[in-house]
Amino acid sequence: MDAPSTIGIVGTGLIGAGFAALVSRRAPDVVIRAVEPNGSYRAAVQAQLPPVTFDHCAKDLADADIVFVCAPPGAVVGLAREVLDAGDALVVDMASTKGRIVTALSDAPRFIGGHPLAGGNAAGPFTSEPDALAAARFVLTPHAGNGESDIEWIEHFLARLGFAVVRADAHAHDQILARTSHLPHLLAYGYAGLLGSMDADERAIFASRSTRNTVHHAAANTRMWAEILDQNTDAVSAALDEMILELMELRTAFAGGRRSDLTQRLEAAATTAQTLTKGEDT
Repeated sequence: MDAPSTIGIVGTGLIGAGFAALVSRRAPDVVIRAVEPNGSYRAAVQAQLPPVTFDHCAKDLADADIVFVCAPPGAVVGLAREVLDAGDALVVDMASTKGRIVTALSDAPRFIGGHPLAGGNAAGPFTSEPDALAAARFVLTPHAGNGESDIEWIEHFLARLGFAVVRADAHAHDQILARTSHLPHLLAYGYAGLLGSMDADERAIFASRSTRNTVHHAAANTRMWAEILDQNTDAVSAALDEMILELMELRTAFAGGRRSDLTQRLEAAATTAQTLTKGEDT
């Protein structure tokens, strides 16, 4: 199966720039073109990846073989439409939510939803290692109008880059990611908010490693996470309700002196945690 000769990347922040670096290293025969409105991001990419050329707007990339839209969830549909309306490129997005995006573009047979499970807390280009990106899973969320040959072509190219590619229903993806990615960030923000109500000196003196580990994800890009939570409201709300019930059960166990029940719950949770020692950051 032939690889694309030219790809386009819309957005060269954390994911877009990392993806460009990965392609340049593992598929050096592929021409990379990009669009990025942020001048400092463009300069960073041009400094580290001189072969990458920049176009003015998303529709300019429509003559590429594949265009990867690496933009915040709320911007994906408009940018994807711009490319799809201007040419025949196959368009794949990389946003962390899929349901609303895939539903809005389900009339476009040349659009395939996607999500590399390889995000991070920092914003901007080259704040994560390309090899870390390639070590991740890449979830594709095709819709009924997609051609099987197009899906397989994307899968083949992503596998060449080192991704482990899996397929999922878009709405199922959002329900799962609400629990494995979005809820952990929401809990970190909530816990950091609780710590924010403490005396600053006491917080600084008594903060432990577990404190810092728990609030780690609250240092993430807040604008991006506000948008992700807004895009996946129903699934995250349901996951949060389940989490609240779980915490209430734990409180009932320890506050009610139910030592055996508490121990069983903690041991079951510890067993689950031990199976996730190599989970990806999303």
